[in-house]
Amino acid sequence: MKRLVIYFHYDAQGSLDEPCRFAIRALCTEAELVLVTNGTLSRESRDWVVGVGLRLIERENTGFDVGAYRQALLALGRETVSGYEELILMNYTLAGPVCSLKPMLDAMQTHPELDFWGLTRHYAMRSRRFGGQVPEHLQSHFLAIRQNMMQADAFWDYWQKMELPRSYEESVIRHETRFTRYFSELGYTWDSYVQTEDLKSVFVNPIMACPKELLENRGCPFFKRRSFFTPYEDELRRTDGLAARELYEYLKGRTGYPVDALLQSLLRTQPLSSLAKNLHWHYIVGEDGGNPSISLQTQGLALVRLIVPERDTVTDWYLRQSVQSAEKQIAQAAALFERNPLLGVLSPALPLWPEALRFVRQEWQANRKELSGQVSVSMGEDPPPAPCAGWALVRRAAFPQGIPVGKAIQDIWLLPLLAQQNGYYSATFESASQAAARTEHLCMYARAASEPAAVVRQLGRLVKHKLKG
Repeated sequence: MKRLVIYFHYDAQGSLDEPCRFAIRALCTEAELVLVTNGTLSRESRDWVVGVGLRLIERENTGFDVGAYRQALLALGRETVSGYEELILMNYTLAGPVCSLKPMLDAMQTHPELDFWGLTRHYAMRSRRFGGQVPEHLQSHFLAIRQNMMQADAFWDYWQKMELPRSYEESVIRHETRFTRYFSELGYTWDSYVQTEDLKSVFVNPIMACPKELLENRGCPFFKRRSFFTPYEDELRRTDGLAARELYEYLKGRTGYPVDALLQSLLRTQPLSSLAKNLHWHYIVGEDGGNPSISLQTQGLALVRLIVPERDTVTDWYLRQSVQSAEKQIAQAAALFERNPLLGVLSPALPLWPEALRFVRQEWQANRKELSGQVSVSMGEDPPPAPCAGWALVRRAAFPQGIPVGKAIQDIWLLPLLAQQNGYYSATFESASQAAARTEHLCMYARAASEPAAVVRQLGRLVKHKLKG
């Protein structure tokens, strides 16, 4: 089958990263490909595109993927596009493939009755953010249109009359959730390759809620980059919060997909705090302390101590206790670096004392703006994993310009941010008993959240305590 892929890409720094190149190389074995990017590629990325013989369209960063597809289609022209048997519109938010694309493409060729098809579908839901009632639809990250539909006036009218979106929400409303129903009502037939009807009553968006299930058991070749950095609070409202970590472990252990290259790219563009939450960059070590004769130097590690400002006496007490306990576990903590090659900074978790957690958040907010001028990575609202207890183990390779000397409060944050800038992540660790206490703590709040009266009582206690103070 003669196929054309229009592949949409965006990167604020103009980088066509290795995950995009991996996808493009796989797609080019099955189709001709046109790359359209919202912006201007870096010289190195453009040289790569020229080297593999792709047609490149660089455009102003307007209209999101909708604007990119529209411009590419109109630039190629109706006659040229209609000469292909199948047109695939795909964007870079999909990562993969984790397997050969041939089984999917061959399987869909056995359904000549379809006028268009997609990789996955999103089920109907109510959403104020996206205009009210969202219909069931094929997700726009991968849409395949057959020749009879490409040759129709309706298809070209759709794109020529498209009002370009000015926000992500408008992009979803004007194209993502509209395309399937619009052409279905015109009499065109459709389906998705990945079948998830049995999950309809469980998840409205299976590719985000259970990506490992789709890859492992349903032949899906792609997953969403966003799985690793989506707002974690949203995930906890929809799932058990394990989807990203399970996905990572599956990719790392069961496929040949270079998932660490994807993580390094995401570290360049996404807040460390978001990645850390979704991927659970928080480790549990045993209580026995491990091998005390371990040499950090031979492992390429260093122990860095930082200045930590004094807090209230209770917070300082718990902090000292936490530090003393963690220092007995340095050997076990150091062993985590060998098992996790992108781990750059590892520090003790903060004690489970509310004032300590509150203090850290306040310090992050107070220093975040100034820190953003010292590093090139994305800064999130939430604090990243950082050595707020006063020390950290660091991988020397994560600091090719040298490990910064911790002499100021900002250095607590600068250490993980510099490692992130160099393609390494930061994490925290604690003992099993600390983790058990943290779990009980969270369960208590979860129970309270499900019982409004308990929340009111807790608020009353807090107000009473503050008034007495």
